[in-house]
Amino acid sequence: MAQSRGAAPAGWEARILAQLEQREVRVATVAKVIQSYTRLAGKVGEFANHSRDAEARSREVQGEHERLLTSYGRNGGGVGAGGGRGMSLAQQRIADLERDIEGLKEERTLLYRTQGTNAQRLLDLSDKMRDTDERLRQQELEIMDAHEALRRSNAKIDDLRATLKEKDGTIQILQDEMSALQLEIVQIEDRGRRLQSENDDLVKRWMQKMNAEAEKINTVTEELELIKRKSAALSPRMGPAVFEDDQFFGAQPPLTGVSAQHGASLAPRNAVGKIDARMEEVHSIAISSSGELLAVGGQSTTVKVFDAETGEGVFSLTGCLKAVNHVEISTDNTMLLAASSDHTARIWRLDTGRHLKSLTGHIGSIMVAKFNHDASRVFTYSQDRTIKVWDTQRGLCIKTLFMESSCHDFTLLDSAGSRIATAHVNNAVRIWDTASGKRVREATLHKEQVMSVWASATGTRILTNSYDGTLKLVSTDTLDVITVMSAPGYRPSRNWARASLSPDERYAMAGSIDGRLFVWDVNSGDLVRTLDIHKSAVCDALWHPTGMRVYSAEKSRYILILH
Repeated sequence: MAQSRGAAPAGWEARILAQLEQREVRVATVAKVIQSYTRLAGKVGEFANHSRDAEARSREVQGEHERLLTSYGRNGGGVGAGGGRGMSLAQQRIADLERDIEGLKEERTLLYRTQGTNAQRLLDLSDKMRDTDERLRQQELEIMDAHEALRRSNAKIDDLRATLKEKDGTIQILQDEMSALQLEIVQIEDRGRRLQSENDDLVKRWMQKMNAEAEKINTVTEELELIKRKSAALSPRMGPAVFEDDQFFGAQPPLTGVSAQHGASLAPRNAVGKIDARMEEVHSIAISSSGELLAVGGQSTTVKVFDAETGEGVFSLTGCLKAVNHVEISTDNTMLLAASSDHTARIWRLDTGRHLKSLTGHIGSIMVAKFNHDASRVFTYSQDRTIKVWDTQRGLCIKTLFMESSCHDFTLLDSAGSRIATAHVNNAVRIWDTASGKRVREATLHKEQVMSVWASATGTRILTNSYDGTLKLVSTDTLDVITVMSAPGYRPSRNWARASLSPDERYAMAGSIDGRLFVWDVNSGDLVRTLDIHKSAVCDALWHPTGMRVYSAEKSRYILILH
């Protein structure tokens, strides 16, 4: 068997070698037995010859004994002294011969006994030889089978070596390809880093350019206002410069409406009424601070206004070219603001339903639009990742803030709107200074997208609602979490999921994608109530300013009045 020099034999090879060595030991043993048998046969032959010699000698002795007896009888026993001596010698000779005969007989008996023992041993050795020969034949057959298995194993080993050699070649090819791919990956990563660096530089330059353009727009707006004032001063015949509805904007009544101090808010228990918005899909609702009017915006291009007490329609506000994503009523209850997917925010008078202003300048759908406290400013967020600040009276953009990531919602933290909080798709909440356009602070408060943000009356706390199924009450000064609220089965809708605080800020409320409305205790974070009342996802839910009722809107058309 071929075996590489210095290498240990394989398991099957070692077994065959051991069997061959055992066979050699058994053959040597049998050879020794055969040699012993041959020697024993020789001795038996010698004993047989010796026995024949002894028998011949015995016969000779007996013949001589008989002759002596015959001679003794024929001579009459002998005469005289000579005869006596001859008799004594003959008798002595006969006695010796008899002893020799007895000895030979004993020796013959011993030889017969030894011959019988040797014959039995020969029979035993013959049986043992037959058994040994049979075992040898079996072992020779096993060795032949082992040689055949060895031949097949060697053939298989040759095939495996050929396959291994082929696979080694394939592996080498794959390694070469992998090395080439790794080199290409390194080059791609380097190119990616260069492109990322270039992209960051382009974004930075784009932001600088947009900020510069926004500053230019703001400067041009200021210069235009200065020119108008100078023109009015130089042309007394033209009178003071008056813009459309200046009288309306300048003659706003003092802030009125229901104060949050009217009493403790109540957690809703059941539905007492239903308003049919008569639109394919509801996106947003807003209630006037007086609690008299309810505005609804959705997939329709029309904003519907209802009597909040009776649910009857008051009027429909037209002008939007696409869906309405958000509606807001000014604190003094005189104006309604709508954010539309047609890239425009529109303002109407609530007493007459007359359209006042269209705020254009965004290049993407406007998702959220809000008044500041005295309605002198409008804040809009668009999918172009900008928040614009507008002069309500003139309808001009006076400031543009650029967002680093898309956001779902924002809220004003003070009456003037000098600080705002934004809720982002990258799980972050950010606080902004609108005057400088700079981010003040930022924190990642949730594990998934932040869907909405709601400010307390003082602006010191905000309520966030996330797609991870949690609401959090957060300090605006530090963005530290004060309370965490969650409930089994609560999962907000991804597109429209606004949570709100009660007027006394005792409760938090949000709707789930499965149509359930959840109410939590803000201070403890405990779930107060779950209402399974809607047939589709809840997109918006608000308390009445008195805190005694709740208006809950589902995406599919209806707004429920809860008490």
